[in-house]
Parts: sequence; C-alpha cells; structure tokens
Amino acid sequence: MNERIERYRQAGRKAVEFQLQHQQPDGGYIWEGFVKDAYHKQTYSWAMAGAYDRAHRLLDWAKANTLQPDGQLKDYKGDAYKHAWFLQGAHRLGRFDISYRVMDFLASCQTLSGGFPHFPGDALCRVLPTAWTGVAALWMGRMQVAEKAANWCIRVLDQQKDPAKFYYQTTKDGSLATLDTHPKGQFIDAAKPMQPYWEVGLPQMLLCRLFMATGERRYLDHARRFFELHFTLHDDRFTHTGSGKTSLANALYYQLTGDERARDAVHQFCDRLLETQTAEGSWHVGTGEQSLLTRIDAAAEFNVWLQEDAAILASKLTG
Repeated sequence: MNERIERYRQAGRKAVEFQLQHQQPDGGYIWEGFVKDAYHKQTYSWAMAGAYDRAHRLLDWAKANTLQPDGQLKDYKGDAYKHAWFLQGAHRLGRFDISYRVMDFLASCQTLSGGFPHFPGDALCRVLPTAWTGVAALWMGRMQVAEKAANWCIRVLDQQKDPAKFYYQTTKDGSLATLDTHPKGQFIDAAKPMQPYWEVGLPQMLLCRLFMATGERRYLDHARRFFELHFTLHDDRFTHTGSGKTSLANALYYQLTGDERARDAVHQFCDRLLETQTAEGSWHVGTGEQSLLTRIDAAAEFNVWLQEDAAILASKLTG
C-alpha cells in the first residue's frame, strides 16, 4: 500500500472523528447556538470514512424534522449548492426516500439557459450551484438536467474575453455577467491568490463525469479547456483551501487521460492538507475567525476530497 496515499485516508478519518463528536443524541446536527443549515455535507463525508450508521441516523433525523414536502430542507432558503451536497450524500447511501424528493426540487430551480441561481430569488446564475447540481443530477440519472448544466458551463467559458479575469455568473438567459454589463458581476482575478478556484474546478468535474456517462468526446475536450485554464491562475491554484473541488476534478481528469500534471496537482492539494491539519482534525480556512462552524464545514468537505482522491490515485498504481 502506498504510504503517502494512506496518510490521506487517515487524515480524512480524523476529520470525520472530529465531526462525529457533535452529532446530537437524536441523530441531528443542530444545537443551541449553532446554525440550522450546516449538515448538508456530513452524510457524504461520514460514509466515505465508513461511518454509515451515523450517516443514516442523520438522514433519518432530517427526513423526520427538516425535509419539506417539496424536497427543500427547512432553513436552507432554497440554496441549490447545499441541497446538491445533501442529495449526493443521501443517494450514495441508497436513501431514495430522500434523494428523489430533493432532486425534484433542484430540477425546478434550473433556468431555461441551463444555469442555476444560488438561491431562488437571485437575479444571476452561478457556476458553483450549476455545476454541482449537474453532478448531483448525474447521480440521479437526470441526464437532461446534467447536460443543460454542462452546456451552460461551456457557454460561460466561451464568453470570456479578459484573460486576467474569469467571470462565473450569467443572467437568466445565459449572457455572461461582467462588470461592464452587471454591477455585481463576480470573477476570479488571475493575478491574485486565494481565489474561488472551485468556479473553474467544478465545471471540469461535471464534464469529466458527463464524458463517463455518455462517451461523448466533446465533454472531455471541454474538461481539458477548464483544466488548462487553471495554469493561467495564481500559483496557489492547486493548494489553496478553496481548491478541494478542483482536486477531485483533476483526479477524474487524470483517471480519464493519464495526464500526470493532473495527478501532481491532486498530490499538491492533499499534501497541503496533511501539512495543515490541526490537532482536533480540522483545518483553518481563510484568514478570518475560525469558528466551530468553519472548522466542522472544512472537516466535512476535505474528508470527501481526501477519500475520493486517494481512491483514484491508488487505483492507478501498478505493482
């Protein structure tokens, strides 16, 4: 067994042990003084580390207490990104009593252009909820939803004109929202560190997954475009705490193409997590206050990438 890869797995399991300390006696993940919309990553994360029973208990609690008739989670305000996390965790555990209902809600949020607003009332669609919901739709076999989301992501890339900026929002009709056309247009600044690199990594992930599902070469070709785009960004593009989604996108791209640059990028991220994991099992994210919410969220998400990345890397070893 590769010792380096095993250390990734161990770090992830430590992160799950930290999270499990806070599960409540009734199976839930809400307590006095804690927010009510921060349990969406837990079931995916816990199952990846083998804590299946604890994940099922959390899902039982959510079904009984927070899952609404229309498939929304109470207090989540229709957040498509968070619902897509919750759906994937539930569906991976075979909880079709939950996942199909959440998918119906998510599908209702997709615009005609294929994009998803982060929240139902938002004026703009964004890469983060669109690509992640597209991945969730693939798990559910909702190919039309996934393909529309992927094509929206491709159009976002096609409309970029400034190599120093990557804009990641559009209007509802799919037109890129730049500072010239929309006062709240958001972008990755290629010259600056600590950018939201997931806005590039998630489309790459979706396109790799869609190529797996369909065999259509154009999806892999467009995944390559997003992969290459990373090399125009700041040097921390693969090691920043916001690069976890990119790490899995790169692992998938390596799995499909054998491109060793992608493999090396995966190792860069995972090695960085090993270097920076705290004694309690979590990580410091950003430069602000490291609240319990921030630490739990980081532990939940980073275990997913550590376990997913480790599995793909290990599968490519020979001898």
